[in-house]
Amino acid sequence: MLEVDWEKWFFNFEAASQESKKSRRPILLQFHRVQCSGCRKMYAVTYPDPEVSAELYQWFVPLRLDILKEHYIRSSYSAVWTPSFYFLDYRGKLLHSLPGYLPPEDFRIVMRLGLAAYHIPRGKYSEAIEILTDGLEQFSTNPRAATLRFWRGMANYLKTYDSQQFREEMLEIQETYPNSPEARMWPWEDR
Repeated sequence: MLEVDWEKWFFNFEAASQESKKSRRPILLQFHRVQCSGCRKMYAVTYPDPEVSAELYQWFVPLRLDILKEHYIRSSYSAVWTPSFYFLDYRGKLLHSLPGYLPPEDFRIVMRLGLAAYHIPRGKYSEAIEILTDGLEQFSTNPRAATLRFWRGMANYLKTYDSQQFREEMLEIQETYPNSPEARMWPWEDR
């Protein structure tokens, strides 16, 4: 059975922040607590997955903090649930977050969204588009695929300001994922 490689994790915010600044990788903070069944499942199923661990260690500085002991940091992000995931820049600025256990495929999608949330405000639209497109190619039938597609459309629009391209992306979301929240985000008056 595979296990989590805890030697690659940080357990101190300041140390993770320094590594994030040095390596230019965002921080992926997971809050946990001892009696958390979702956390135990993350450690037994999700993190040991070879694809999850390869992407996690390549793209992020992984940080694990006890939600009951890290009061100041917990309150900074209004964290109340475990496991919960917070994507941060090296200064601790929140970029994206999500509470709850995630199986490997869903976690890989959420990591792509977190990485895109890191790239997009920095004007690295091509990098965000590439990682989101990769996610859509791998996970097109996952319920979270509509979110990948919306974010990709957003990054494409910010890169090109081509509203027709964004409109086409939104049409594709409505056709492919008609029951998704993203399908309801049609901003134009003609529908």
